[in-house]
Amino acid sequence: MRVLFKQGLVIFWFLWWAFAFLTDFIGGLELLGFTSTPWFDGNNYPFLVKTLEQFGSTTTIDVSLFVGIILWALLSALLFLFAAVTSYERKDIWIRRVDMAFIVSLGLWLAFFLSDQTVMKFDLEENHMVQGGFQLLCYLTIYILPD
Repeated sequence: MRVLFKQGLVIFWFLWWAFAFLTDFIGGLELLGFTSTPWFDGNNYPFLVKTLEQFGSTTTIDVSLFVGIILWALLSALLFLFAAVTSYERKDIWIRRVDMAFIVSLGLWLAFFLSDQTVMKFDLEENHMVQGGFQLLCYLTIYILPD
């Protein structure tokens, strides 16, 4: 049962990062005029632009950061997917893939924490801290909880 719980945590984070990727990716497509989804809230890019304008940010910087976030979320989702489809019977391979997925995605949270602090968006920082802290707790659970 505990192994199933650990595997469930990995699947949960795959789904979470897949949705995070899709949210920003579809938002980007919408901004480019490739799609229109009235049921969809793709406000991350406009929020990024508004946040960075106080620092004199350029469109090139804004787009580069947004694309970087999208690619990092995609990489995180793919790494969790690879871990999720790996058999737990090969625990050495499974745990290496789990480690890679958590470390890469936690790196994005750390980048968000630093960015939030830099631009003094403390309400956003609190949100990122909760989400990143929850992910770290899930990662620790995989190691602390015996099989």
